[in-house]
Amino acid sequence: MKCEKCGHDNKLDSTYCEKCGNKLKGATSFGKSQRSKPKKGMSTGNIVLIAAIIILVVVLAVFVGYLLTAPGSTGTDSNSNSNTATNENPVSLSNGFPVSELPQLAEAVTYAGTDFNSIEYSGVNLDKNQCLYILSRGIVMVNNGETGNIPIGQYGDAEDPYGTVTSTTITKAEYLDMAQRTYNWMDNNGQSPNYIGIKVSGQPDLSPNTLLILYSKALTQYGSTGELPTSVTIA
Repeated sequence: MKCEKCGHDNKLDSTYCEKCGNKLKGATSFGKSQRSKPKKGMSTGNIVLIAAIIILVVVLAVFVGYLLTAPGSTGTDSNSNSNTATNENPVSLSNGFPVSELPQLAEAVTYAGTDFNSIEYSGVNLDKNQCLYILSRGIVMVNNGETGNIPIGQYGDAEDPYGTVTSTTITKAEYLDMAQRTYNWMDNNGQSPNYIGIKVSGQPDLSPNTLLILYSKALTQYGSTGELPTSVTIA
């Protein structure tokens, strides 16, 4: 490469003239790497924006799914209304009396006393004999952990109701046994018993009215504590 200043012929890869030191025109800077242009990437702001959009889409999808499956949605309105109508009147002569309603019936009997002819419960009239059957059978079912409905039948009055015991404390085992004997008698004879013995079957201990008081007390306490009492005192 010829120097423009002094005319000296230099090597092709020379940057400066070997004779006068003048910088040669057209010299190539060998060994020097050129700066690479920085790569253009996604900015932090764009990343945050995309993430926010994704989260918003997910939230909207979950919300729409909830609306479609919620109890108040259009697809379940008819079933919800049907269930509500059914639960409003669980007691009927055809379906029977639910075990779950026993504590409430016991409270109604306690409030009415023993001189009532019938009690209207959930739109159904229950006479004293039906109440005695429902409460006596219900106590046994509760003790056995049974659910479901107790049939509501027709039972005649006791022919000669009588009882010698009006004040005593009766254990759980005793009133459970008495309750079973009460509703078994009514199933077999179609009427209320004249009396039920506490320990001995056939002993004229408790009259039908006293039995109503006994069973009502036991089931009322069951409604409060969730357990049948270990004993019941009648006075």
